[in-house]
Amino acid sequence: MRITKPLPVAPLSLFICALLACSLWLYASMREEYTTVLDIPLEIRLPAGRTLETEIAPTLRAQVQGAGWQLVNHFLSSSIRCIVYVPEKRLAREEEQSNLTISRQMLTQAIQAPIGIAVQRIMVDSLPLAVGSITEKRVVVRPTLDVQTREGFIVAQMPSVAPDSIVIRGSRTILKRLTSWNTNTVHLRDMYEPIQVPIALNDTLSGLVAVPQVPITVSLVIQQMAEVGFDDVPIRLLGAPSRHSFVVLPQRISVVLRGGVESIAKLLPENISVAVDYDEVVQSTTGTLRPRVNAPSDIQVIRISPQFLHCGKRILAARNN
Repeated sequence: MRITKPLPVAPLSLFICALLACSLWLYASMREEYTTVLDIPLEIRLPAGRTLETEIAPTLRAQVQGAGWQLVNHFLSSSIRCIVYVPEKRLAREEEQSNLTISRQMLTQAIQAPIGIAVQRIMVDSLPLAVGSITEKRVVVRPTLDVQTREGFIVAQMPSVAPDSIVIRGSRTILKRLTSWNTNTVHLRDMYEPIQVPIALNDTLSGLVAVPQVPITVSLVIQQMAEVGFDDVPIRLLGAPSRHSFVVLPQRISVVLRGGVESIAKLLPENISVAVDYDEVVQSTTGTLRPRVNAPSDIQVIRISPQFLHCGKRILAARNN
């Protein structure tokens, strides 16, 4: 018996043959016609000085037919687009809001697609639009912060923002409701010293309001925590006539305050006041009121003693709760 050895086959040759086979199959497949559903980028072009007042979907879903390579090209480069031009004659005066509807037929006609791709059906019946006039407005920048200080430290002052305001641009109707613009949230942990942090403006209404791309910086004053107490702080009766028969007791209370060590060091007794409103004294049905402590904005009121005051036309003893 004669045994013959099989001829050796080079791995590179096998790989080339497999690659050629796959290429031929892919070439034949990409030339075939396919029907599929695509999300087509949608763009609304308005006359100068006009803008949308409500957000719309950024894409338009449609059933299309075309060669495989053309459909793949759309996924790579968005070769199919829907661009709707709204003429000035369809809009009301600049002072008024215009509400109009783009029909399915108009949307179909607005689709721009390469030769060989046919749009068979758009999945929406119509597209409602609300159009207004563009205006500008200066609003306050509101930082959104999540700050946790190291134990024994405190944010001693309100955060400062630079710049503290920006000019935004958008629909007159939308801007009328806006007085401030928030930033993105910044999370800070284990803070124990003053810090400046760059922060980005929020882009929640990016499709309706144009926000300037300006650098925003938030400054935080962080100090070691300190407390101080003031005794015999006088009670002021605000809004009382020159002659009245009401009395509030006790007439002096003690206050404990907390703040940054530098802020506490600068605090003087005349910076603190305690008051009650005369109208609240007259209208009180229980005969007790909680006093209101006024302190600098960077100082926290921790405790007052007594917590409640007695008021009335008779001299009463104070209750210390």
